[in-house]
Amino acid sequence: MNTPSEENSKLSKIHVSGLAIGMNVVKLDKDWLESSFLYQGFIIQNNSDIRLLEDECRHVWIEPVTEKESRQKDKPPHVLDKQHNQKPRYINKLSMTNEYEKSYEAFKTSRRKTKSLLDNIAFSDVINIKEAKEAVETCLESIVRNPNAMLWMSRIREAESYTADHSLNVCILCIAFGRYLGYDKEELFAIGMCGLLHDVGKMRVPVTVLNKVSKLDEKEWKVMQAHVIFGRNLLMSSPGIGQSVDVAYSHHERIDGTGYPRGLDGSQISAYTKIVSIVDSFDAMTAERKYSTSMTSSAAVKEIYRCRGTQFDEKLALQFIELIGMYPPGTIVELSNGYLGIVLERSQMYQRLPKVLLLKDALGKKVKKELIDLSLIEKGTMNRSFLIKGDHRDGYQGLKVADYQHFILSIE
Repeated sequence: MNTPSEENSKLSKIHVSGLAIGMNVVKLDKDWLESSFLYQGFIIQNNSDIRLLEDECRHVWIEPVTEKESRQKDKPPHVLDKQHNQKPRYINKLSMTNEYEKSYEAFKTSRRKTKSLLDNIAFSDVINIKEAKEAVETCLESIVRNPNAMLWMSRIREAESYTADHSLNVCILCIAFGRYLGYDKEELFAIGMCGLLHDVGKMRVPVTVLNKVSKLDEKEWKVMQAHVIFGRNLLMSSPGIGQSVDVAYSHHERIDGTGYPRGLDGSQISAYTKIVSIVDSFDAMTAERKYSTSMTSSAAVKEIYRCRGTQFDEKLALQFIELIGMYPPGTIVELSNGYLGIVLERSQMYQRLPKVLLLKDALGKKVKKELIDLSLIEKGTMNRSFLIKGDHRDGYQGLKVADYQHFILSIE
């Protein structure tokens, strides 16, 4: 491990016992990607940040920060943008549990419409735009009220309908991301359509290639890559879909110019395409597929962080990480005391202290389901043993997100 204090006289190495709110932490005594922090460099905003640093490190390097820098740096990038653009600022109009009842039916409706949409393309090469718009609009209304419920349901997948589930999940995540960026409803609808339709070209890829378990050979890989061309051609014949044609054609391009099919660089890739590229990768990485096992949410977030500036637009990658966090709704988490639970809702103030539904104790025995608010740790009314230690893939110790849908509906 390098000692950066020798490389830059402005950096000061201090023991974690000397940390205080307002300090600008720029380096750890371990690799950032091995830590539970979202990305490299941040200003300590509360005691929870200090406690997490104490748990993971012995020393950190801090950099002096001016009053002006402090005011600016601890604001998310999208907030800085809004100071000039006057974009909408959304608030959660309903609690997650109250929204869940509404979004549960909305999700089922949108999932059914998405499957019908893709089945129709597979059999007739015709895109039912009315059905696509209805699926997007249904999701959009719920996400505007409170995105947590739809984000939870995007973690529920059916093994035999990966492409449909993935398309709907990308739609949901794109709308939630757009909401976070301050998009108005018209823009949210547009980015939702782009997300829903980005992979329609896969309906033209032979199932033997699409679902092949072993590695694709060169010829098969070229067939797979052609799905972006198939998608573009299908969408070009369909009116009223905005930027969906470009996104379907370009969502595998990379910022560094090494993507396909045209090898575009960042300056040639649209903002909507950059967003769908990030979201598409995150959902694919966290999904169980026939030819690959799923990543945990935290591992997928770290991969997006690692690929910022090469595969993904750097600013948008960091903003997406801010939105999704290490442990988004629907994530199975293990607490420091060994308990297992599922994240229900993220705290807007304390990113690493969400609401968690407790399901098993440290011995792996099922416990009476209890919803706990980890932000109480910051307030000093909950033991620190309830801090999140890490996350697990869906199905860990028999825990599957889909099994707890109806329980959430019963929470007052």
